[in-house]
Amino acid sequence: MNQIVTIRDRRQITLPRLFLTKFGLTIGDKLLLELETNEIKIQPIKTKTVDLLSKIQEVVKESGISEKELQKSGKKLRQNLARSYI
Repeated sequence: MNQIVTIRDRRQITLPRLFLTKFGLTIGDKLLLELETNEIKIQPIKTKTVDLLSKIQEVVKESGISEKELQKSGKKLRQNLARSYI
């Protein structure tokens, strides 16, 4: 899928609707631009975040820790942190 876009006077481009729809992007979403030799690579950050969350869920599931135990541990950590600021 290729598309030509024009850089406007404020260094802005408009992404075609087809690209937005394909990647589930909406106004306010972030994109990562990477320079690879003489190419610009654009990746939606949302995808990386979803991938990371999926990986976290997988690791937690494999650990055998229940959701309730995880929440209890998180609460205890937050309480200890709060006490350290007082």
